[in-house]
Amino acid sequence: MNQQAGSNSRANMNLEKLEVCWQGRFPCCEPVGHRLRLAYPERWVRFHSLPKSKRYPEGEHEYEIVLERCNSILGKFVRPGELLYLLTTGCSQATEPARSDPQLLELDPDALPWRSVAMHKGAGGFDDPTYWDDPTYWHVFASQRDWHPGVFNPLLRLVANWVLVNVMFVALDGGWLIHPYDGGMNVIVGSAAQRDILKARHADWLSIREDGL
Repeated sequence: MNQQAGSNSRANMNLEKLEVCWQGRFPCCEPVGHRLRLAYPERWVRFHSLPKSKRYPEGEHEYEIVLERCNSILGKFVRPGELLYLLTTGCSQATEPARSDPQLLELDPDALPWRSVAMHKGAGGFDDPTYWDDPTYWHVFASQRDWHPGVFNPLLRLVANWVLVNVMFVALDGGWLIHPYDGGMNVIVGSAAQRDILKARHADWLSIREDGL
C-alpha cells in the first residue's frame, strides 16, 4: 500500500510563495524546529505526546495516544481537505540537497528542495559546532498536502521513534506551525493570546517544568 504523507500532493508547488510566507512570519529563524521555539517564545507552546511526559510509546495503545494528540492539534487549525505545507528534512555532509531517509521518498515523493541549513555553524547546545564531528547540513524539502485526520500517521510514527527529525506542518499563510518531535510537539501560533487559549484547552498535555520543556 502506498502510504504517502497526504491524500494529494502538489508537485507544482510555488516555492516563492513559501519563501514569502516564511519571511513574513518567521523572518528571524531558519526552518529548524528547535530554533523556532527560541526565536518566538511568546508564540510558542509545547505539548507532550504521552501522559506523565513519557517520551517513547510502547505498544499500539500508546501510539494511538501520540497520533491522536497531534491530529487533535492539527484539527484546531486546518479542516479536512484543506492544504498545508509539509516540511521534511534530509541530512548530509554536502551542500547538495539530499533526502537521507528512503522512507521519505515513499511518504513525501513530490517534495521540492527548499533550503539547506549548515547545522555545524550554529551556536549553543545541539547547535554548538562542537556537537558535529564533520560539516553537517539539514536539507529542508517542501510539499503541499491535503490534510485529513490520520493521513500523516505513518510519518508521525517515524517521528515518534526518532527515525525522522525536523518535520513541520505550516499554514499556507504561516499563521501557525507544528513541529512534532520524539516526545511531543512544538506549536507556534500568531500571538501570545492565541498561544494561551491553546494552552488552556490542553493543560493536561503540558510539561510541569517552568520553562515548558
